[in-house]
Amino acid sequence: MNKEYEEMISGDIAKINGFLNSCAHLESKEGSPWETVLEAERYALSAGGKRVRPLLAVEFYRLFSGGETVPDFVYEAAVTLEMTHTFSLIHDDMPEMDDDDLRRGKPATHVKYGAATGLLAGDGLAILPYEVLADLALSGKLPPLTAVRLIKLLSENAGNRGMIAGQMLDLWSEERTDGVDEAFLVKMSGLKTGCLLTAACLFGAVLAGADEEKCRSAEIYAKNVGLAFQIVDDVLDVTSSPEALGKPTGSDLGRQKATFYDILGADGALKEAERLSRAAADELSKYPGSELLREFALSLAVRKK
Repeated sequence: MNKEYEEMISGDIAKINGFLNSCAHLESKEGSPWETVLEAERYALSAGGKRVRPLLAVEFYRLFSGGETVPDFVYEAAVTLEMTHTFSLIHDDMPEMDDDDLRRGKPATHVKYGAATGLLAGDGLAILPYEVLADLALSGKLPPLTAVRLIKLLSENAGNRGMIAGQMLDLWSEERTDGVDEAFLVKMSGLKTGCLLTAACLFGAVLAGADEEKCRSAEIYAKNVGLAFQIVDDVLDVTSSPEALGKPTGSDLGRQKATFYDILGADGALKEAERLSRAAADELSKYPGSELLREFALSLAVRKK
């Protein structure tokens, strides 16, 4: 990635983190009975991460708006994607789900604050994005119809027909040898990982006022990127280390879950991830200024964490 893009992304991440840190709904309420929950939410949001989902929203806005300047309301809307993603990680790590003690190199939220507080922190971050988006409309920063479109996008892709459905399929697949093949894994990953990435890309497109064709390109890009990301994740769960990933490895094997690594092998899985990354990049090749998004897609097949 060239220096100009690195500086742009660094600036975007700084803005995203700034809006996450300054969110009035997460401000300390010292002395209140619920301060610990707010603290747990802030802890989970500040634990690190690449901020991929809000970054995708920002970059698609930049691409389809035709300018490099991104107004603050785009970042404010984009951080709701990180809140949603973080709630899913909090819940995924809990004993009833993946039972992981480490997230982004730090104790998982339920480990640090206890299961009850961890559960409530996840619940809080699941609901908060809709309040933030509604406030953007009520304050006049977003047209009401745009805010409604974003709320619908997020609820569809994070809810029972999206990310939650994918997680349910993931749980269903544990310790099963029948019915879990490549087609099943594609379906599950498209829901569990791909849906929120789709919401992210479409957030940027909607905020930029993109037409139907551009929104369709954003969706195709997201679906390919999401599947490539999950395939590489499956490989890294076997071939990498907790120190490199910042989370436990070998957890899929421990729960006897079939993965792309099992079905395709390491080489086959990485080749498929490369094909999907290329397809995502190719989809945006017709849009001037898409170099950063295309480079991001191609980087997924060779990522190490």
